[in-house]
Amino acid sequence: MKTLRKFSKIITVVAILAMVLSFASCKKGSLELKSFTVDRTSVKTNYLIGEEIDFSGIKATVKYNDESYNKVYTYDELTITYAEDITATEGDKKVTVSFDDPHLGVKQETKVAIKVTKEPVVDETDPAIVTQFEQPGTLTAFNSANASAGKSEYGSSSFSGEFALGNQIYVVGNENAFIFKPLVAAFNESDVVVELTNFFATVDISIYINDAYVALTKVAGEGNIVEYYNDDTLIATVDTYKGEYNFSADAKNLKVKISVLPSDKYYIYDGNAVVLEAKVIAAYNVYEAWQLAVIDNFNAQWDAIKTEHGIKDLNVSGVVFHDDITVTANDVPADFFLTTTEEVVYKNSATGAEIKIPAGTKYLKDWTQVYHRVGAGDFAIKGNFFTLDMSDFPIVPSPAVFNAPGEPGQYAGDFSNATLFKFDTTQAADIEKPADVAIVEFDNLNMIGNSSRDNLVDADGYLASAGGLILIKASYFSEVTMKNTIGNSFFISYFSDSKAVLNAESIKCYDSYQNAGMVWGIATLTFKNSYLNGSGGPVVIATSENQGTQNPTLLIDSSTIVETHLTGQEIWFTAVNANATISQIIALGNSLESAGIGNFVDEKGLMNIKGLLMASGGSAPEIIEGVSAQGTILFGNNGLERWMDSDMWNDIYNHASPIIQDGQIVGTYNTLAAGAPFLTIYDAQNDKYHTLFSDGSALYDMNFNVFNPDPTNGGSMEHYNIYLALKAADHITLTQGGLSVVFELYH
Repeated sequence: MKTLRKFSKIITVVAILAMVLSFASCKKGSLELKSFTVDRTSVKTNYLIGEEIDFSGIKATVKYNDESYNKVYTYDELTITYAEDITATEGDKKVTVSFDDPHLGVKQETKVAIKVTKEPVVDETDPAIVTQFEQPGTLTAFNSANASAGKSEYGSSSFSGEFALGNQIYVVGNENAFIFKPLVAAFNESDVVVELTNFFATVDISIYINDAYVALTKVAGEGNIVEYYNDDTLIATVDTYKGEYNFSADAKNLKVKISVLPSDKYYIYDGNAVVLEAKVIAAYNVYEAWQLAVIDNFNAQWDAIKTEHGIKDLNVSGVVFHDDITVTANDVPADFFLTTTEEVVYKNSATGAEIKIPAGTKYLKDWTQVYHRVGAGDFAIKGNFFTLDMSDFPIVPSPAVFNAPGEPGQYAGDFSNATLFKFDTTQAADIEKPADVAIVEFDNLNMIGNSSRDNLVDADGYLASAGGLILIKASYFSEVTMKNTIGNSFFISYFSDSKAVLNAESIKCYDSYQNAGMVWGIATLTFKNSYLNGSGGPVVIATSENQGTQNPTLLIDSSTIVETHLTGQEIWFTAVNANATISQIIALGNSLESAGIGNFVDEKGLMNIKGLLMASGGSAPEIIEGVSAQGTILFGNNGLERWMDSDMWNDIYNHASPIIQDGQIVGTYNTLAAGAPFLTIYDAQNDKYHTLFSDGSALYDMNFNVFNPDPTNGGSMEHYNIYLALKAADHITLTQGGLSVVFELYH
């Protein structure tokens, strides 16, 4: 019987799938190439007619008689060549893999054997044998990330790439087809094992009701279409051959279990079903970069791409990731970019180094909002533990590149205002809060940006002042919740302004060029149970907009780790002309240390600058003249461990920095360089603040008495108690002019 004959050939067929490899041996002096081999498990070698060749995961090992030269080459280092119509017909074919040998000065190549076949012939009288039936790689990746989430300790090598929370359920959308295809291979009519793009499946679906799964009723339609009902309610329509699942509006918020087996009409398979448990939400399923365009409902520049793909008129309720997605300049509107027409030579504003920008270099226009959504209502972005990679995306240029400040896409300084995701309820913040606002849920996604804290180059490796993407901006009354996300190498990661609320919970944020978090004007930014690590400037910044009325609020609970270790000479400090100020701060810290109090600077010469409360650029003079550091940054629950709060300054000379002569205030001078610095710590034991100020040579209490903590030498017990509180404090706030800065205090 043919079927039994197929069984007898399984081992033989699997064995002959090994690569056919060859290479030309070559010598140069005593160095000799010994082998050039391709790992057959790293490439796909069985193809169906018309299928595209995929060698993207290739690993090729080169070995010499001198082992120090041995190397494993990957896709970007190799050249893959084959006939244009290689998969047009059945048969055994060859793909050439080559590289330019840097040691022997010749081109080395080898051949990889592939097989092109038709799909198994469907014959109920002679079923094909299924040799592989496994869950898709995307589901394997999800399960792996889910299992490892939250397991590593902070500071371990695996911590930064691991999600904070596990025990998450897979999410699918009901606004377009969800694709679920197990990995399947079977014998074809030529007795050759081939991978199946589509296959005939038996699909069962259950929904979770009253603490148990209840099987849905199947109703067969035309061809391979099957409908699944709960009583008379349609839950899903499935193409059981293509693996396309269209969930109905009534499936929203249901937990479903999908069970898939090869159809026993056409295949012989003696194994387990592939099972997926998932939650259905109102959202659009995303597999490729162009599909992310559905997020944007504001930028007309997206219209051409949306029209090309037939999604122009879609108004979706969210997006769900089902694979890792890389976004490049080719995946977004061309109008988002500027391109140099000739070589540009200028000096970097941060380093003074001469920079040459070649003609044809592409840059992102400043103020570009890549995915911008405006309007009230609910919206969701569900990541399913996948990655959104923006690392090859162009940066915003220094104004010197185009030498045209004020033109579209230009700006006055080396600070980016371009944003990856922006959410607004309206386009006007000077109105009363609407009854309905934008409510955004954003979770379980790893995001890689294009601007690390030491970034001085664009995606092509050319020097330029850093201008990467802001990860997310909540504006104009929007309320955004980020949960269980990872953000790495963004210009600013979390930004809230214009009466918005941005809540970040159980997130990890690393290597921001400027800050992990920023809040501007009347807005709120909150971090809970999170990790903010490695900013190029203060970890968080709160910026007041107008005098007395536009105060920001930044709340960080006691379970959030806030950490960045800085010299004060990083590019961000240079860009904001803060290097001289940092020198003054270091000197002041050394004075505190000599008094036995502690220091801003650790034993390695680094400062953990956790927070900065400051005035907005254009309004800074107005604010500094009247009110020093406006706004609120609270470290700790319920303000019990707060370090900066505008209320605490109300009784301290109207927020101005006093000039002291003979113990008397004779005026105020509010520039950072000349103003007297205040030093404040929170005394948790007595639930009160202690504040000292300096005239540049001595410390004073707020009654203008010279600070003397030694009761045996004329000092007061009150000063001694302040001294003890300073010795015990974990943090200290320095306020001067229009700035308040929170430092970790080292002892």
